[in-house]
Amino acid sequence: MLAAAPLALAEYRPDAFAPIGVMGEHLHAKDQFMGSYRYMNMRMEQNFVGTGSVSDGSVLADPRFMVAPADMDMEMHMVGFMYAPADNFTLMAMVNIVELSMNHRNVNGLEFKTKSSGIGDSSINALLGLWEDNGGSLHAGLGLLLPTAEVDKQDFIPGPGETRLPYPMQLGSGSWGIAPSLTFKQHHGNWSFGAQTSAKVFLDDNDEGYRLGNKFEFTTWAAAPINEQFSVSIRSTFSDWGNIDGEDNDLLSLPVPTADPNLRGGSKIDLSLGLNFFESGTKTSAGLEIGKTIWQDLDGPQLGSDHWITAGIRFSW
Repeated sequence: MLAAAPLALAEYRPDAFAPIGVMGEHLHAKDQFMGSYRYMNMRMEQNFVGTGSVSDGSVLADPRFMVAPADMDMEMHMVGFMYAPADNFTLMAMVNIVELSMNHRNVNGLEFKTKSSGIGDSSINALLGLWEDNGGSLHAGLGLLLPTAEVDKQDFIPGPGETRLPYPMQLGSGSWGIAPSLTFKQHHGNWSFGAQTSAKVFLDDNDEGYRLGNKFEFTTWAAAPINEQFSVSIRSTFSDWGNIDGEDNDLLSLPVPTADPNLRGGSKIDLSLGLNFFESGTKTSAGLEIGKTIWQDLDGPQLGSDHWITAGIRFSW
């Protein structure tokens, strides 16, 4: 029989965990530890204005811009740690390492790439169990966002030379913030279901004089085991985020949409498929999730997200 949470992991079946792309979705039994590593790769392609895509030529036809972003890749390495001082209370910490690259095209047809990498946003979180009954559970989370990301990265750009990179090429927010969440899970027969609502609220301007727009996210999933070790899942996610408040004065002269703080907000819907693995003997779990953006509405021109993949492994003791 699969119970909700928290329990000793040896009693779980593989779909006890949410898809690997969902964070802070479970509690641990008292005195239990977990270490985790996740890798995510996201691809962004095509500029959007509202819900419609526009060509690079259309962006460059705007007299405000002499450079158009063409595509972008983001890689993220996420290292996490969890500890439960009590059955209904779990602490979590996460550190991210980010690698970014973006291709551009200017009005003369010249193509060039910029890159940045380093430590991204970090966080510490507390998860509190609120309810548990008949295979269902509900818990709340509150995280503190730590300003560990650099927001003054530079690279060579044809024309101005070595200069400050625009907002999406910086490694994170550089601001303090809070991250509340609420997670519901229900197991019934051969199926499990879940939903999580979460937000990131930035509390102050970073060292460069701006703060990223707040972000809201709602995700829901369904999963089913295919044997004692593997389960499959399907998940949908709605995300909404605001434009940047303030501006980096070093970006004011860059004629590219990514340097405009009023062209960073938007909404999107993602759909993903996942595979989870759990080995009760070693208390090891792993997951793979592949996602695709199926709708987006962006304050643009702004690069839209296309697809992403997340893989991870978790060890408990």
